[in-house]
Amino acid sequence: MRFALIFSLLLTACGGETEDARARCATCGMVVDAESGWRAGATADGETLAFDAPKCLFRRVHREGPVEGGWVIEYYSQERAPARELFYVIGSDLESPMGRDLVPVRGRDEAERLRDDHHGEAVLSYDEVTSEVVEALFTPRA
Repeated sequence: MRFALIFSLLLTACGGETEDARARCATCGMVVDAESGWRAGATADGETLAFDAPKCLFRRVHREGPVEGGWVIEYYSQERAPARELFYVIGSDLESPMGRDLVPVRGRDEAERLRDDHHGEAVLSYDEVTSEVVEALFTPRA
């Protein structure tokens, strides 16, 4: 613990950054906060991709093709999970660093609970998150 603190202070004093601190979203270019509960990731063509929000991961998939090992942070557990295994709540009052977003939840029952508790519109599986759904999340509300 003490070593980690000293190392961190030295990096800060020398102007150094860790790789995670410099990671930029592969879709929008925003810096990805390594501690964010909204971050996501994947691999494509052997390159590791970082995303600052689930909707950025989905936009990348719909615009440029499939990714390998796509993952997101599950809302309730705040643990990394395979993106294909979760359900996604849209239209809720929860917002990622990118604003309106898809909220990843393990299990349909839990996703429906989140939808009800946070005024969501719908619960979708990974394959039901279409490009139209994603692009609507990037469009400002009227």
